[in-house]
Amino acid sequence: PALTMFAELFRDFWSTSTSVSFKCSILSNGVFWVASLLGLYADHLVATKKSSFLSRHKLQPSKIISGRDKRDLILLAAFNIIFVSLFVCCPLYEWLWNKIQAENRLEEADDWMSMWHYELFLKVPIHMIMTDMAFYGVHYLLHSSPMLYKYIHKVHHRFPAPTAMACVYAHPLEFALGNVFPIYLGPMITNAHPITCYIYWCMAMIGTCKGHSGYRILGHADYHEEHHFFYKCNYGGMYVSDWLFGTMQLC
Repeated sequence: PALTMFAELFRDFWSTSTSVSFKCSILSNGVFWVASLLGLYADHLVATKKSSFLSRHKLQPSKIISGRDKRDLILLAAFNIIFVSLFVCCPLYEWLWNKIQAENRLEEADDWMSMWHYELFLKVPIHMIMTDMAFYGVHYLLHSSPMLYKYIHKVHHRFPAPTAMACVYAHPLEFALGNVFPIYLGPMITNAHPITCYIYWCMAMIGTCKGHSGYRILGHADYHEEHHFFYKCNYGGMYVSDWLFGTMQLC
């Protein structure tokens, strides 16, 4: 029955050529591969001592992912961002989105220009807060449970000095439920216009790549970097949830 249900979800999803989830995933894939490959190249320049500028801004210049670790990083990241994102998350969350909004769901044909200010200045901030709180909740749970940490979340913490590509280096179950679903949650609830979703998905991918980049950007180290140093703080993607629940640490 479960396989039959998934087959139906998959068929319905691909029968709709204008699937918002599919387009969002393609856009986030594009942002991810550009940012992550640039990150690997920057790390290469640091490792070979060809850029003193990057070395000064690398948070842990003596720890560069290489060899077998780099191969494993690329393979699992690619599996998650391509297969899990496109072939599991897209049909499942598109179906859920349609169930929540039904006939009220906004489409590309709806005039975004007549509502852009409402979409960008009200809905996007709501999306950011909901994503942060959902990501925080799942992330905190994975750290609080020894079993969940050992069998699921420990994968993501393989690299104490991450690089941008490591933002999607995670157990596929964690990636689908803890990384991707929090991004969907806000747009699903607020009935976001597709164009707003395309913008937000790109913002979210840029943010998570920055949070795992391993570099000071514009003189600032992303606060989530501290989580990979100390493990017991900065569970969220922004400051909101960590500030509310007292788990924020700034260094």
